[in-house]
This record gives sequence, structure tokens and C-alpha cells, in this order.
Amino acid sequence: MALTADAKDSESIAKDLLTVQAAVKSSREFRSLLASPIVSKEKKKAIVTEVFRKKIGDVARDYLSAIIDKRREDILSEILAEYFLLRDEQLGIVSVDVKTTIEFSAAQERSLTKQLESYTQKKVRVSFSLDKMLKGGFIAKVGDTMLDGSIRRQLEILRARLKDGSTSKN
Repeated sequence: MALTADAKDSESIAKDLLTVQAAVKSSREFRSLLASPIVSKEKKKAIVTEVFRKKIGDVARDYLSAIIDKRREDILSEILAEYFLLRDEQLGIVSVDVKTTIEFSAAQERSLTKQLESYTQKKVRVSFSLDKMLKGGFIAKVGDTMLDGSIRRQLEILRARLKDGSTSKN
């Protein structure tokens, strides 16, 4: 976080690091190069500089060089993931993964996003994915907390209430 705390253009640096993160995620060859103990750090720095010459700024490129100098390039993906977690925390943003059985409409996505923002008291970044194993409803994961709005869970609650003879609502 010190990387962007000192820089005036932290948004630009974050964008540059997203570019690097995308390259690391999408290229097996790039990950192999970074993890290889056979390739010298000078060669790695030269390749990184060439690959990202016109794609990222000097601050991000210097940061990558420093990571390589400290021989941490094999965990670059984890370093970048942690950077974005800390950045989101600093900006008051929480990531939420939502699994649904069907594609949500834009209105449903906005509605759920508002409800999640109200629940977390933070701005949320929601990623939606389909899970055909769900029978209906959705499951939202907010950090370590699971919000289970699936039909299966609702039926489990109903079954437990009927078994206990309880009719009160939770």
C-alpha cells in the first residue's frame, strides 16, 4: 500500500497493477518464467520491462523490478491479490461472490447490490456466477460469511420448524 500512498496517481497505478495481474492470470508461460529459478533476475526484469513497456507506468514497472530483485516474483499473483484486498479495505469496498441458479436481470442485480451494501454498511463489488447445483435462490459470500437464500436452505429451516412444532419466524 505504500506504493500508492506516496504516489499522487494511485488510481493509475492500481490500473497498471490490474493489467499485470491479468497477464499473470492468463499466461501460463509468464507464470512459469517468473517461477523459474533458472532464469536470472536481470533477464526476468528485461522481459517484464519489454512486455509491459507501453502498458504500464514507470512506478508499477519499478515495483515489479523491486519484487524481482527481492526474489519474490514467484508469488507475484499473491502479492497483487493482497494489494487489491488492502486497497479495497482502505477504500471501504467489500467483494461479494453471489451464486445463482439463473441469470439475474440488471434490476435484480442492482436490488441485491443495494441490499448487500445496506447489510455490510460498505460499498460492494459483486461478482455473479451461475451454479446449476442450486435448486433456486442464491448464495452470497461476504468475506467469511455465507448468506444462504437458496431454496434448499429455506426448506431446511421449514423442516426444522415443523419438526420442532415451532411456528415462530426467525
